[in-house]
Formats: sequence, C-alpha cells, structure tokens
Amino acid sequence: SSSLSPLYAKGGTKKKPKKKKATTSSTGGFGKVVERPTSNKKKSNDDVDDDYAAFPRLDDNVQQTLIPSDDALSSVSQDLSQEMYDRLAQIYAFENFNYPEGWFDDDGNDKEEEEEESSNANSDEGTMMSFDDLLTSGSNGSASISPSSDFSDLLKETTSASSTSAGKSEFADLIASATGGTSTSSTNSENASQQQQNTLESISNLKPFTKFRVLHVDPMVLAIDDFFTHEECDAYVNLCKAPKKRTSNNDMPMMSRSKTVGKDSLAKAQRTSTTWFHHFKSVPELVAKATRLVGLDTIDRWEEPQTVRYQQSEKFTWHLDALAPSDSLNDTGGQRVATLLVYLTDIGENNGGSTAFRDLGRGGNDSEGDVNDNENGDGGKYLKVKPVKGSALLFFPAAGGIPNTPFDIRTLHAGEALSADATEEKWIAQMWLRENSNYKPSAPPGNSHADATDAVNAFCNSADSE
Repeated sequence: SSSLSPLYAKGGTKKKPKKKKATTSSTGGFGKVVERPTSNKKKSNDDVDDDYAAFPRLDDNVQQTLIPSDDALSSVSQDLSQEMYDRLAQIYAFENFNYPEGWFDDDGNDKEEEEEESSNANSDEGTMMSFDDLLTSGSNGSASISPSSDFSDLLKETTSASSTSAGKSEFADLIASATGGTSTSSTNSENASQQQQNTLESISNLKPFTKFRVLHVDPMVLAIDDFFTHEECDAYVNLCKAPKKRTSNNDMPMMSRSKTVGKDSLAKAQRTSTTWFHHFKSVPELVAKATRLVGLDTIDRWEEPQTVRYQQSEKFTWHLDALAPSDSLNDTGGQRVATLLVYLTDIGENNGGSTAFRDLGRGGNDSEGDVNDNENGDGGKYLKVKPVKGSALLFFPAAGGIPNTPFDIRTLHAGEALSADATEEKWIAQMWLRENSNYKPSAPPGNSHADATDAVNAFCNSADSE
C-alpha cells in the first residue's frame, strides 16, 4: 500500500481498535492518484472567473492529489468506513474522531496493563507512546521525533518542558495584566485540570454521530446530517434575531458587519453578510457537539462561536480559512486545523446560497445536488453543498500532505450569493478549531472557555438522560 501523509506522528503510538464496521469500501486507497477529467476547451478572458485572478488554478501536480468521492459515499447518510477514520487519524491527527460509546471507559485498565508491561521490560526503542507524549516531548524528552513525523512541530519551536511551562505562565500573566483579567496560578491550573476532566466525562456521554456523507475524500469534506435538531437551529437564529436584554451573566452576542475581511493586502475576500460572536457559555450545544465530533477532551482550542446571516444577494467570495504563517502564530493558538459550519435554515431550491469548493468538483458529474452546473474553469464543476437545516459541514484547511505548504490550498471555498428572489434568509453557525490551547477569545468582551464548563456539562448531562 502507498504511504500516508508525513504530517501524522505515528511513532510508537498504542492504538485501540476503532470498533468500527466498514460500511463501504473505497477504490482510491491512500495516496493513489485519481485521474481527473480535463478539458481542451480554451476560455477567453471574458470567460475566466474573477477567482482565478486572486487564486490561480491548482498546479497539475497538486490536482493529481485530489481524490473525489462517489455516489455511495456522498449521497447516503451512514457511519464512516474504517478507511475514513484512518484518514482522519493519520492525515489530520484526529485519532479519537467520533469515538464510539465507552471509548474512554477502559483507560484505567489500559494504564494498569502498561505499568505491568513496563515493570517486566526495560525501556527500549519500542516503548509505546501516546500522541500527546509525542507532542510534549521536547529537546529534553526521552522520545525521538523525526522532523517530518509531527504536524504540530512544523509550526512551533521545540523547547524544554520547563521553559515552555514558564513561558506560557508569563504570557498568560502578561495578557491578564493588560486586559484586567485574572492571572493563571497553580491553583487555577489544578481547577482547570479538574474542569477539563469533568467536561470530558460529560461530552463523552453524548452519542456518536452516525449520519455522515463523504463529499470529497482528499482533501476530506464531510457532511453530518441531523447534527442539530430543528429546535436548536431555531434557538440559535433567535439568539441573534431577538437577543435578550443584557443580564448580569454578560452573555449578549456581539454583532459585526463588514464587507472586507482579512488583515493584509493578500486577503481579497469580500463578505457582505452579518456576523454575531457568541460567548461559549451561550451556545453549549454547538461547543459540546463540535468537541464530541472531533474527539477532543477539552473545549479550549475553539475560536469564538459565530452565527452568520446572509440576506438576499449577500455572499462570501473565494477565500481560505487557514491563517498566514507568522512567528507568533503558535503563541496565539496555532493554525486553524478544522472548519465546522452548521446550516440553521433551509433556503429552498434554486436560490443559491451553497458553500462552493472551486477545485473539488467531479468533472461534471452531478450528485444529489452537491455538484451543480457552475463550471470551475477546468472543464469540471464546483463541488457545492446546499444548506439543509440541521446538517453540518466539516473540512480541514491546514493539512493535506502537500509538501512545504502551511495550509491546504485545495480547500478554497466561497459562500454563494443568496438569490434576490429567495424568501428565506441563510443562517449558519460556525467555529474554527486551532492547533493548540493558547488561543484567547476576545469577542464578545469577557468571553472565556472556562466560563462555558457548567453550561456544556449541563447540556451533555441532559442529553444523556433523554
């Protein structure tokens, strides 16, 4: 079989069986080149879409890395096959993605077995290591990490454990003094650790998702049907349409409207929608379900939850979600490694409003409305995802195995303009996942991951009792 992306740190990781039954088999396989239909049709300058002026066509070698989906994967809701779970673990480093019920119940037994094995054998090169061990072993660690084995190491400096800990503490104290917040003390760290454990236990009570559609294999684009209930969708829209009066809980959303997004001259995307930033504690359903989906044990890697409204003729032009590399990126949360969108409304047929991926079409083969008749300039068609109330869309903007590229340029996408004749507005909830826990939310003022712990636990416990 062909090799996997070098971005995943396999090391000597001890891996539990996924307890997953493959629902379908893929003929692509890891790393297999899939021929992509090409067109000899030459387009005049008038025919070339504006997106190619800002974002050139993919290089032929990059196009050859694309692995489209097929009707069996993209049109039928079902659990993911073992191959897809393996891809999520080995390419995107989500080892616990959508873990089955009871996934963490036997951790104590595993630890006892590992201690017994350790007492019966001396440490050697075959010592089992967890993925977290690989991430935290620095220059003074016992584990040896190859330069290409770990995605996180590509974006951060390697330091000793003591200096890293001290640096994080000093940075937190500096932020606290500048913003009027509370300094991070050892006592707070212990409390945070206990809160994290409580949150993990409650989130793991949520049932795994079972209604996936694989819209594209590499880069992976997933639809999750029934991610939200219709009641949850309506509640999130009402959070913005009819916000309650300010209370002592300080949980009002913050509205922002701007036609231009981006912080530098390279950011050419234009957005004409309206965005509300939410306190984490105000949207526990979104925070908990998103964390459960990607298999995390903490919520502190998520950016601020947002709700976005598109009215008639409003859009978001071609853009990448990944952040530009910088020396300070790791200190502020690292790269965006996942994008999650949840569609809160139905917008009807032929009203636009789809989420479009320019380079991920399937050579013109329509499939259940996911790919429509808009040509992408290469003889194929855009992959378009039509909003369906309660469904979610997940993709990964910063990893895909393309060497020397800090983000996955293949995930270029846009929010298609909503038709001027549309009778319903398009509403979505969205969150971005960062690479590490250094991210500090800034909107609305006073927003905090820690403040959401009680609300997340309450939602998870109530969902478990139903």
